[in-house]
Amino acid sequence: MMKHKNNAKARCRIIMTALAAIGVMASSALGQVTDAPAADPMAAFKTDKGLISLTKVAPELTPVSDYTGDFWSRATLLGDPGGWRTRFYDHGITLDAQLTQVYQGVTSGGSSKGNGHWQYNGLFEANLTIDTAKAGLWSGGLFIFTEQTSFGNPLKDQPGNLSPVNATALWPIAYDPSSVLMEYLLVQALPFNTVALVGRLDPSKYLDLNSFACNSNKQFLNVSMNSNPLFGRFLTYSVYAAIFMTKLTDDLTLAYGAWTPNTAPGGYGGHWNDYGVAIYPMFKYKVFNHPGMVQVIAAYTSKNAVDVGNPRFVPGVITGNTPTKTDNWIVEVSGEQYLWEPKGASVPQAEGGKKEKFYVPTKDFVQDRPGVGIFYRFSSTPKDRSAYDIYLSGGFGGRGVIPGRPHDRFGVGAYWVKKSSDFDKQPGNLLRDEVGLEAFYNFAITPWLQLSLDAQWVSPGIRSSDNTWVLGTRLNIRF
Repeated sequence: MMKHKNNAKARCRIIMTALAAIGVMASSALGQVTDAPAADPMAAFKTDKGLISLTKVAPELTPVSDYTGDFWSRATLLGDPGGWRTRFYDHGITLDAQLTQVYQGVTSGGSSKGNGHWQYNGLFEANLTIDTAKAGLWSGGLFIFTEQTSFGNPLKDQPGNLSPVNATALWPIAYDPSSVLMEYLLVQALPFNTVALVGRLDPSKYLDLNSFACNSNKQFLNVSMNSNPLFGRFLTYSVYAAIFMTKLTDDLTLAYGAWTPNTAPGGYGGHWNDYGVAIYPMFKYKVFNHPGMVQVIAAYTSKNAVDVGNPRFVPGVITGNTPTKTDNWIVEVSGEQYLWEPKGASVPQAEGGKKEKFYVPTKDFVQDRPGVGIFYRFSSTPKDRSAYDIYLSGGFGGRGVIPGRPHDRFGVGAYWVKKSSDFDKQPGNLLRDEVGLEAFYNFAITPWLQLSLDAQWVSPGIRSSDNTWVLGTRLNIRF
């Protein structure tokens, strides 16, 4: 098995950027003419049959890329018993799982039945990947399968707000204990520096990402701190899609694609009457040698905008009077900027750096490189389509700030969703703007066992609710 410590690809902070980077290396092997020297530039990434392996080019495409190590330092609880997980990895197969458990309570305010109410829930996720090159099939392919099972009774309407205070409660089906095959797709490297994702996928894993606020298993818990809640009017957490990513320059990647917006988790047949399309340029840069990234998402869907069907808002709260119109669009500008990085955290061993103490061979640790930085999101939709038309969030966070604790993470941030002025014309006047604040600290007891403490304050978008304090804990175990 190829040990992957400080390869430049492993330092990509965003899944889409890492995927697009594959195209640069795979193009020459898959037919694109290049000015490469006579020596084979892809030799290190080929199998013994001469096929290009994506998991050799970018190991972070699988949830875990190295199962070895002792109990306290390895990436998974079970490790590599008898070397069988390493042997499967070398033959192109990974089978991984994680369990996230959340215990939250409303300590002040909320709805009429909110104060003093505590709830527990869990989300189990299993991941299977098959590298087509290692399996002896063809170059540049990776099949991905994701199954999710939820259980328990998470906080729902007790906090009295619109943006769910526990994002793990939305998978696979919002607030419904269930088990669903959420993803089955092919990632395929193509010529011209392009990668394609085709099949059933969870778009939240590929849209609207940053290093500090996009992973509810280990970062913020509130939906509006991890992603844009307005996207719920455009797609669900499991759609049929074809997404392409083309690396135009070393710093600029263009993503574009289409999906079935009305396909819902558990509905394997899909709904093909409506469509959605998006274009998504991402630009990487550096300021005083600290990395930054800005991205713009422009999306359109033919479906009606109906807030009651939005999984990112509490289901059932908004009913009856919401305008419903077709031809809906959304624009978002988001990004991140690192302000400080620990000494030696990003120096590759191949360039004379010391052994990377911050490195963990899992996708989520690769995404959020060590250091401290800021993140931001701003989004707008037509004000005559639904109850909320503006979304803004931002904050700061980081990893590896405390000496001797390289894997701990933290974050502090705020969000605002603005009620549409057109909604004021509707009877009842039940809603208003919603503002929320959240802070968390994630203790990495080991790389595979992480305990978070979380605090949220919300000024609810539901007029009948009081300002709310929600406290909670979260335990994530990677097997």
